[in-house]
Amino acid sequence: MLTKPELNQLNQQVARSARILLASHQNCGDATGSIVACYLALRRQHKQVTMFLPAPVPKSLVWLPETDKIVTDANLINLVDYDLWLCVDAADPAMTGLGDKFKERPIGLTIVNIDHHLTNHGYGDINLVDYTAPAACAMIYDWFTSVGYVIDQPIATCLLTGILTDTGSFSNPATNEIALQTAADLLIKGASVGRVLGEVVYNKTLAELKLWGRALERLNVNAELEIVSTIITQQDFAELKVSVEAVEGVANFLNDLSGFKAVLVLKEQADGTIKGSLRTTREDVDVAELAKLWGGGGHKKAAGFTISGKLVQTENDWSVIA
Repeated sequence: MLTKPELNQLNQQVARSARILLASHQNCGDATGSIVACYLALRRQHKQVTMFLPAPVPKSLVWLPETDKIVTDANLINLVDYDLWLCVDAADPAMTGLGDKFKERPIGLTIVNIDHHLTNHGYGDINLVDYTAPAACAMIYDWFTSVGYVIDQPIATCLLTGILTDTGSFSNPATNEIALQTAADLLIKGASVGRVLGEVVYNKTLAELKLWGRALERLNVNAELEIVSTIITQQDFAELKVSVEAVEGVANFLNDLSGFKAVLVLKEQADGTIKGSLRTTREDVDVAELAKLWGGGGHKKAAGFTISGKLVQTENDWSVIA
């Protein structure tokens, strides 16, 4: 949890800021829930606030309030327009899609880094990094509670969305006492757990399940490394007429496999890159360290990376071709 001095530092910085930029990474319930909750709370403090994500909000999250106000075109963001930039749930500023702007940020802009990823080593002017937090939304809850911001039903639902998605509905290793206690209080405050589960978890279409079937059919075991892997191509998305977000959760689902050290899911993206998702339940395996080998990062038990290339089927397997 955030310490009292850290919370005081954050509260003081927000109090003296008038124009605030909120940014996080794409396709994530914790990222989207965090910035929307912050937007709702800070607007009530009469702040000028802009939300930014590097990609459109996925359909599983567009029902959250004010998502139509999220900017996704980096060309519309000029850092001179802000005196405070809150980077939330992003281990590196590049994950926000504003990495180039970060390198040339104006002197008068203060950057607050609020995150819980093990690979976040502190890139902000103020770094609030808690590796024990189950989700960034749990850290936002601590902040709002400390400063006395009202956590009403919309904000509570946003924060619960982040906690539920990052803990895999309280099923993965991120689930801890903080996650359960925070979620319980959010429910008391009116968070709609039924809406979150219905929109984010229990929302698979027939075509999406067929896509999951292809991923399961391609499961491959590396006996030497004790890693199970699978792949999903752009052709799969096109043939089944589903979006990339349809495979969100596949890696978490496969993590239930027993007898292996880790799970790897490789997914082709429309921009010519491949996104890798790593999961493990083993205490002696750190998939964040594996992800760093390809320029990625994350948590000890859940991490990811993105590389350039294309997935090509060979005679016996699949290969990544640059």
